[in-house]
Amino acid sequence: MLKFEPVTIDIADKLLQFVQPEKTRSCDYTPGNLIMWARFMDYRYAIEEDTLFISCKSQNDMKSEAFLPPIGKMELKEAVAILKEYCENTGKELRLTAVPQEFVEELQSILPHFECEELENWSDYVYDIQKLATLQGKALNKKRNRYNKFITEQPAYTYNRCTADDITDVVKFLASNRECQHNREDNMRCYEHWQCMATVRNLLKYEQPAGVLRIDGKITAFTLGEVFNDTLFVHIEKADHNIAGASEAINRLFVNDILAEHPELVYANREEDLGDPGLRQVKRAYNPVMMIQRYEMYKKQ
Repeated sequence: MLKFEPVTIDIADKLLQFVQPEKTRSCDYTPGNLIMWARFMDYRYAIEEDTLFISCKSQNDMKSEAFLPPIGKMELKEAVAILKEYCENTGKELRLTAVPQEFVEELQSILPHFECEELENWSDYVYDIQKLATLQGKALNKKRNRYNKFITEQPAYTYNRCTADDITDVVKFLASNRECQHNREDNMRCYEHWQCMATVRNLLKYEQPAGVLRIDGKITAFTLGEVFNDTLFVHIEKADHNIAGASEAINRLFVNDILAEHPELVYANREEDLGDPGLRQVKRAYNPVMMIQRYEMYKKQ
């Protein structure tokens, strides 16, 4: 029977082999995302026959346990059968959450008596990475103008790939860039705030490419992501909103930095907006080429 263990930074290498953008570009399967959100989502993992099984909280009902669709060498039908057996033996309900749209049709044939409900606010925004690098085209006029404004008004800016020497300053910048309040309604944003800092502190332990933007030596923006096959996954992007164009600058400079190292990249996944109106407006303004919808699947009552 499957034996689930907590997802921690120490098992990052085990997770790397299961990132398969040819099956889905959903950010849920990237090690950085799983590690960063492990405590909030109660991510636990099991590996059987070179297939990854993830147990977590339901994205539709945070009080319910659910599972990500298994991913790996095992046929999906066989992997789901193993999950069903696990649930029967433990008295749990088989509920699949964060199901990428690429899995839906096959899962519906495997589980014909299951409801399939779209998860609002959880869709990933995926972009043409070359357009993010150049900001060319009418659709990106405003973003290009804000970037140019930053370059003109901040000639003393510097950008560099984050190193050990930057970590202390980045943590201080993130601490001062707090966007959440200590209350139940803002629980997710508070968790994200603290986990951003934890991720930076552990940057040398689990290396992820990150970029730092400074003005006169002071950090103005920071970003961090992961590269898998043809996709850059951006897990963190924070900027001082008092500095016009800082967000556009860190985004463009980081993308160009990563492209110089990985010219094979085609897409950038900038993840979901979680229903935040401001974040949704920003993500839509970058003109995504696709959205990766997620679904919840559970047995009909």
